Amino acid sequence: MKILIVDDVAMHRDLLEIFISKWPGHEFTSVGSGAEALSVLREGGHRLDVVFLDVNMPGLSGLDVLEQLKESTLHRSLQIVMCSSRNDMPTITKALGMGAKHYMFKPCTEKAVGLKLQQIAQAIGA
Repeated sequence: MKILIVDDVAMHRDLLEIFISKWPGHEFTSVGSGAEALSVLREGGHRLDVVFLDVNMPGLSGLDVLEQLKESTLHRSLQIVMCSSRNDMPTITKALGMGAKHYMFKPCTEKAVGLKLQQIAQAIGA
């Protein structure tokens, strides 16, 4: 699977990269802002399978990215995994209602990321 990691905190990006790199056959790109994510998605989003998207980022938040994506056809083909330390139902419900297909709580563990990748692979037939 081809994966985009979007998080403004380098440590969180690094952890996801380490976890994902342990699963053969996955390629990933990482960016540190919502604006960078939209740029990558607009240029080559059709080649991506999964986006791990932080909810809380300065500038364009993960929810802002979702809002802009929902106006494109990309949101239907991408498996968007929201990642956040926010575990309140209004945020989770809003993210899922805006097109995210998954929601994970930070800090993400290697086991949780592995299980999520397996779940997504089964869902998309990868």
